[in-house]
Formats: sequence, C-alpha cells, structure tokens
Amino acid sequence: MKKRVKSWQGWLLFATTMVIVFVLGLMVSSLMERRAEVISVFNNKRVDIKNIEPRNEIFGENYPRQYATWKQTAETDFVSEFNSSDAVDVLAQRPDMVILWAGYAFSKDYSTPRGHMHAVEDITRTLRTGAPMDDHSGPQPATCWTCKSPDVPRMMEAIGVDSFYHNKWGALGSEIVNPIGCADCHEPETMQLHISRPALREAFARQGKNIDQATPQEMRSLVCAQCHVEYYFKGDEKYLTLPWDKGFTVENMEAYYDEANFADYTHALSRAPILKAQHPDYEIAQMGIHGQRGVYKRQNDL
Repeated sequence: MKKRVKSWQGWLLFATTMVIVFVLGLMVSSLMERRAEVISVFNNKRVDIKNIEPRNEIFGENYPRQYATWKQTAETDFVSEFNSSDAVDVLAQRPDMVILWAGYAFSKDYSTPRGHMHAVEDITRTLRTGAPMDDHSGPQPATCWTCKSPDVPRMMEAIGVDSFYHNKWGALGSEIVNPIGCADCHEPETMQLHISRPALREAFARQGKNIDQATPQEMRSLVCAQCHVEYYFKGDEKYLTLPWDKGFTVENMEAYYDEANFADYTHALSRAPILKAQHPDYEIAQMGIHGQRGVYKRQNDL
C-alpha cells in the first residue's frame, strides 16, 4: 500500500511539473513572439515620426493594428444599464439638473461623452463653450481644449503654456483639429509612454515627486491621469491645475479648495458657492480596492 501511495504521488508530481513547464514554455514563446513583433514593427516603419505629430493617421502608417483599435472609439452602438457610447442628453433625462446647475455652463448643455475620436467634434458642438469659434470673445478659455487633442501640446510648444491657457477658446479653435490619439500618450520616435500635459507633471512636482521616475506599470495609469482627473482653472490666467497638494481624497481636495477660497460657480438661485467634481477617475482608482491592494504600487517612489 505504501508503495502504491508513493507511486501515485510521484506521478502527480511529474504531471504537475510537466504542466508548469508547458505553461512557462507558452509564456516564453509568447514573449519571444511579442518581442519579435516589436522588432519587426520598428524595423519596417513606413514613415519617420519626430517631434510632436498630432495626426493620428500618420501613426497608423507604422502601427496599423493599434490604429484600427483606436478607430473603434468612433463606434456609438454600445448601450448598458448605466451609460452608452453615444451622446445622451442628460438634461432631457434629468431636467432637475438644470436647476441644480443653475448659473453653471452644464445647465445649458450636458451630453454623455463619446469615444476619443469624437473629442473635438463634441466640444465644438456643445453649448458650454459659449460662442462660435470665429467669435474670439467667447467666454470660455482655451484651457477647455487641453484634453481634447494632440494639437494641444503642439500649440503649447509653439506659443507657451501660459499663453495657451490665457487665450480664448475660440481663438485657438482653428488649430485644434485632431481628436485624442497616439501622441497624447506616446513619444513619437520610440512609442514609449510619456506625459504630454504639464498639469500632471506640475501636480507631482508640488508634492516633491519626480514623475519621470515612474515605472512602466505606473505610466499605464499616469497617461490616463493627464485628463481623467479632478481639476480646476486657477486664477485669471485659467491655468489648469490639479488640486492634489494635500492628497487624493475628497476631504483632501475640499481642504485645498477651501484654503484657496475657490468654487466652481455660485448657484444662480441660492447664491451658494458650489464645487463640482469633474471626473476624478485616477483618484478613485488610487483610493479604491485596486489601489489598496497595491495594483498601482510604485516600485520606486516618485
């Protein structure tokens, strides 16, 4: 009996070892195939992309598979219990929001966002921008363009970050034509993930952290954090700022705003100063269960 038990255990150990070896072999094969694919792509580039290239179709020449997935963001046929990929008139669904947002641009128009390919189209058609693009006196600042196009870092480099923010929305409309795409998150020559918007870099710097020391895993979240965050337009210059100096929690950001004596708007009926959260997706991720379990844990402190 003892010999049979030992024989059974031996066969189990052998089988387990073979499975592990097989799985490891698949992983190594996949990694080698992926590495070969990357080498092949870089060795067979059709165009040489340098500096800031906002035209997504240019990237498509070198990276057709990735470009094809980007084009899928134009689709508007997804519908779920909570949202859809098409623009839905939220004010028509919930007219009470017109009263709750009285005195704020969102009371004029609020449609749910569509995919990245629609970014420029959607901001130019919304009533929140306040004036046609040929009217340079429109009330909204050019800061509203910041997360809508890879033309933004191009213009920031051309005229300066301060000048970009301090312009009117309509004044730069003719320059912002390419929707969110490749150059927003990828350095064109190497395709490494990079930070193209100054507000995120500045927010980390004010906390004494160097965003350039972020690991590749962290960068996968940080490139999204350039736009999917809470923010506000600071001062008369309308300088895009992330309110993280005291931390990422709601309480931390509220304390920051209280100290700065800032409110997004004064309610037209109650005259109460109001803070309206924008879209703090990165903060929620950091404070949520994934962040608590170390999914975004730094290998090296920023």
